[in-house]
Amino acid sequence: MRLYGDNKTTIYIVENVVFHEKTKHIEVDYHIVCNKLEENIIVAKHVSLWHQLAELLTEPLGRTRVDFICDKLGMHDIYAPA
Repeated sequence: MRLYGDNKTTIYIVENVVFHEKTKHIEVDYHIVCNKLEENIIVAKHVSLWHQLAELLTEPLGRTRVDFICDKLGMHDIYAPA
C-alpha cells in the first residue's frame, strides 16, 4: 500500500528510526504505521501539493484547481451545458 503525503518532514520522521525518540507525543497509531513501514507493507511517498487530491476536501480552492482535481477523480459536472 502506498501512503502519499505532501509533507516531507512527516515522511522523514516515519522513515528515520533514530528521529522517533524526539517525537514521543505521537499517538500509538503512528507506531503501528511505523511497524508496517518496516515490514514494507506500507510505503511512504511524497506527492506535491499541486497533485494532492485531498485538497478538494480540506482547502478553499480556485476554479482551475477544482477542475483539475475533479478531472483526476473522474468527476463530471452533470449541470454543464452540452
